[in-house]
Formats: sequence, C-alpha cells, structure tokens
Amino acid sequence: MMDAVDKLRSRLNEIAPAWAGYSTALGALVVLLVLRRFIAPASRSRTRTPALFLLMTMALRFAASTAISTGYWQAWGVLNLLSVLCLVVGLTGLAGVVIFDVALRRRPAPAVVRDLLQIALVTAIFLGILSQHGFDPVSLAATGGVLTAVIGFALQSTIANLFAGVALPLERQLAIGDWIQVAGHTGRIREIRWRSTTVVTKDGDTVIIPNNQLLTTDVANYSRPTRQHRVWHRVGLHYRHPPNEVREVLIGAIHGLPGVLIDPAPDCFPVEFAESNVVYALRYWIDDFARSEPIDGEVRARIWYAARRAGFAIPYPIRTIEYLPPAASSAEADEGARLAALSRVDIFAPLDDACRQRLAAAMHEQRFAAGEDIIRQDTPGDSLFIISRGEVSIHVGVDGSSRAIARLGPGQFFGEMSLMTGEPRQATVTAGVDTICYVIDQNAFRCVTSPAIVEEIAKILAERQTELEMNREGLGVEARARRTRDARSRLLRSIRDAFGI
Repeated sequence: MMDAVDKLRSRLNEIAPAWAGYSTALGALVVLLVLRRFIAPASRSRTRTPALFLLMTMALRFAASTAISTGYWQAWGVLNLLSVLCLVVGLTGLAGVVIFDVALRRRPAPAVVRDLLQIALVTAIFLGILSQHGFDPVSLAATGGVLTAVIGFALQSTIANLFAGVALPLERQLAIGDWIQVAGHTGRIREIRWRSTTVVTKDGDTVIIPNNQLLTTDVANYSRPTRQHRVWHRVGLHYRHPPNEVREVLIGAIHGLPGVLIDPAPDCFPVEFAESNVVYALRYWIDDFARSEPIDGEVRARIWYAARRAGFAIPYPIRTIEYLPPAASSAEADEGARLAALSRVDIFAPLDDACRQRLAAAMHEQRFAAGEDIIRQDTPGDSLFIISRGEVSIHVGVDGSSRAIARLGPGQFFGEMSLMTGEPRQATVTAGVDTICYVIDQNAFRCVTSPAIVEEIAKILAERQTELEMNREGLGVEARARRTRDARSRLLRSIRDAFGI
C-alpha cells in the first residue's frame, strides 16, 4: 500500500511542472502579443514563429495531461519532452524579439547573426535536456558530424554564402541601411540573411545578391566612412571664356542649392582641352544619397541658367540648318515690351522718349531658375532689375536670421540704389518661380545721364527713402522735409561720384 502511495506522489510531482510550463507558455504568449504594438510593422512577422511554438507547447501540455488521466505514462513522457523543447524555442524567440526588435531597434542586427545566436542557445538547452533524460550528447554530436560532412559536400555554395553572411557583419564594412553598388545594381541594404542580402533600389525594386558575391566582387559603399558623397559634373564651355570667370560662375550657380553641402565647399577646375571646348569639372558634396538624382538634375538646371546669364557658350560638334523668317515684327514687339517695362519705373520718369529708346536698347535679359538667388545682401552691385515674367521674394538678414519683407511680380523692379550709387545690395532677392528680368547696369545708364536728370532722380529716390522712414518711425511733416533735403543732397553726391558727373 505504501509503495502505491509513493508511486502516485512521484507521478504528481512530475505533473506539477507540466502545469507550470503551461502557465509559462500562456504568459509568454500574452507578452508577445503586447510587444507587437511596440515594434516596427516590418518586424512583426518575427513574432509568428515563437507564438506558434508557444501554442504548440500549450497543446502538448494539454495532451500530456490527457495521457496521464488515461494512464498512458509513456506517452506522457514523450509529450512532456516535446512540450519542453517547444517552450524553449518559443521563449528563445521571445527573448530575440525583446533584444533585437525592442532594445536594439535603432541599430538593427543582420538576420543571420540573430538566427545563429538563437540556434546556438536552443541547441545548448536541447542537449542539456537530452542529457538529463539519459541521452549521450557526445555520441549525438559524432553522428551529427558525419551527417554534416555529407550535407556540406553537397551544399558547398550554400555554405559559402552562409559563412559570408556571418563574416559581413563581423567585418563592419556593410550594414543594414547602407547604400551600395554591386553587380551593376545600386540600392540600400534592407536585410542580410543566411544565404543572401536583400537590396532595394531607388526605383523600389528588390535585388537578391548572394552573400559570397559581396566578398568576392568589388562593392562600392556610398554610406561609409561617412554619409557624405562627392558628385562630379563635366561641363564643356567655349575656349574664349576665361577659366577663372567660368569657375566663379559655376560655383556661384549652385550656391545655396538645397542638398548641396556648404562644407566641404564645391570646387571647379578645367580637366581637358577638347576638340571644340574646354571641359570643366564641377564637384560638390551631398549627404543624402537617396536624392542624388533630383539634386543632380537641379544642379544641371542651375548650370544652364548661370551659363545663359553670363553669356557662356556650350558648343557641340553639330550642324544645324535653321530657316528664320523676317523678325521685324518680333523685334518691334520686343522693343515695345522693353519701353513698357521702363515706363513702370518711376525713377526713369525724367527721361525723354529718345533717352528711353537708347536705354531700352542697352537693356539685356536674364533668366533665373526657381529658388535661385538673383542678388545677395551685402554683395557689390551696380544694376537694376525689372521683372518681365515670374515672381521674386525679398529677404533681409538681421543678426544671423533672415526675414521676408516683400514679394514682387511682373512690372515691378528692385536694385535701384545699387544702380544709382554703387552701394552694396541691401537685401537678398530670390526667384520664387522661373523668372525673366530686364537688367540695366551703370554702363547702360551712362548713355542717358545728365546733370538735370541726375538731380531729378536723386529727388525721387530721396522722397521714396524718406517716405519709408516716415512710415517706420512716424516722422512729422517738418522732419520729413528736413530728412528729404538731407537725403537728396547725400544721394546727389553719391550718384555724381558713381557716374563721374
């Protein structure tokens, strides 16, 4: 009788851990479901495998309890062992989610490293459990070694990719998120798995590259050692343009362009004396390789606009036969547009018709791309701009910050003080859209200047400047008159000095 009681007590002691394992699996499954809300959507698929093993644990625990109730003790032992193994795999998967997807979510580890660590942990626990149940781990390892040799001989290329997948993260030359070029493909590394590496191109296509290929071929990594990447542009310009002027124009063309770094600064130099042109290299740095093509296109557009304004020719060895009909009507229309633009500038009101025609003939047209600075504050200048088409915004920099003060459209003008006095620019003017301006510089204005005209223009500028100060400071009538006289005298001296009158 006592032997039966002891045997029953021993069986109950073995059943108790089974129910403890059931509750452990249930608790781990609840934790796994909660963690899904705190990990990235792309990583949630990694919770499926541990969840499946935890569910299998619960099912095997239930089957083991059923076997006990029916007296199948041997079946209970097998089911209990399998449930323990499933619980180990499930808990290991849960630990991997906590470590790699929650704690290290900002520094993602390659999938191959994650899988190897989990397999090594599961194998160690599995061998320990088998040892407790009477199996010899040494004999199992020996048998597995023979089997591994046979499989390894048949899967040489796969194993080579496997070891390459382990070596890549250890060398720290490639990492998830890096932009690389390999085998004619350029893209960002999304995942490093056992056999291959997944690369997503800029067009959104997925390229699967065997890991061994990343070790045996040339790979360009655009994200290391830093994210900064230098881009080269080759531009061919005519031999008659001085190289120093070309360098200044091309570098100035991309100044302030979004995406182009200020430090390191862009540079430009001639690299070839070609058959029909001098080839210049314009080099600049970017730190967002994903936007390299849009930045590249914007740089080319800026180069075209700057070369057009500077009068630089981009010759090509081509032959063009073009028939041009008589352009008398278009020339008359252009002259009419220029005279109409001059009529809107109040400082030119003292000019007679003959002077207006001479000044209209001396004007030249310049085009600016959207977002390009037309003039910059505190830089030298001697020209006035009349907007023919487009829109500009005016910004004033004060104490390191920039403040928008006005927007101008067709028919309006800016830069009159620099034209008349040669003073540095008082504001920065930026094209809001593609803009065309008529430009009048001091050389063009000299043909219509006279002491009487200069005095009238000084009066107009003085009244405008005083009106602005009155609105800003609230000046009275007497103060306004005094300010106008002082400003008129000062501007008259500056204009006479600028034009040598």
